[in-house]
Amino acid sequence: MSILIREIRADGTPGQFMRFMQALAGEKGWDWQFETVTEFSREVFQGAAAVKVASALSAEILPQMKVLPTQVRAVQVLDTFFPEDGSWYPRVLLHEALRMVLVAEARDLDIRAPAFVIGHSEEARVVASVLALMGISDIYLVGESAGLEEHQQALMRSHLGIHFHILPIDELTMQAVSAGIVVNTVDLSGQQALLTDLSYFNYMKGTGYALDLNLLSLQNLLLEEAEKAELRVLHPVLVAEALTRLWLERLRPEHNLSHEDIRESWTRFLKQNSSSV
Repeated sequence: MSILIREIRADGTPGQFMRFMQALAGEKGWDWQFETVTEFSREVFQGAAAVKVASALSAEILPQMKVLPTQVRAVQVLDTFFPEDGSWYPRVLLHEALRMVLVAEARDLDIRAPAFVIGHSEEARVVASVLALMGISDIYLVGESAGLEEHQQALMRSHLGIHFHILPIDELTMQAVSAGIVVNTVDLSGQQALLTDLSYFNYMKGTGYALDLNLLSLQNLLLEEAEKAELRVLHPVLVAEALTRLWLERLRPEHNLSHEDIRESWTRFLKQNSSSV
């Protein structure tokens, strides 16, 4: 059966996840069609089975929605629309995917230790929310202070009792705390100073976890440094695989792809594509 998947991105070009889904559909012989549009309107739902949304458009799109699911309302971020009972609802699948990965791969995460979230994108806000729901009560939002205040306020409203601290990037290596996990959401290509600061890892516990959400085609320098520091590395392909499964559950529930099959498809795709966008 042919299905149509649309994506909303301001620059009109398909994002990395949609390019992967297109490659996967071609690989498996699925009759899936893909379209990219630059603006949100109700017309994007017509004839579509799903709509992918660049999360940077959340602040523009969410005020137009009458009903917000709990997760979306809590973080004020969306990345997807799926139809349900004849209506279209915004979703934030990254939230669910991250939680799946942490529950499966970081069972002994020390929730008494603080966490560091690097960046002030919508993805960073989602990461901070997931860590709060995992039980971590001290979460440091690391980046430019001006860009983080909005995230801090939104998170404090939806996660009562959790301390969200704003931390300027240049103060990261001066911290006396030892974090149980650091999650980076910043594209570090061309940001050598930030990469160098992050790579000290003197702000981490020796048994802590490091996760970089950037799916890079070539080497991931941050995670390589994390391995040298003997931290436990969570590769971004784990998150990509979880996201893919969430999509397939909705669009092709009869698929017989294992977790390993999806990870291998992602690895092939990343090797074939030099762009990390």
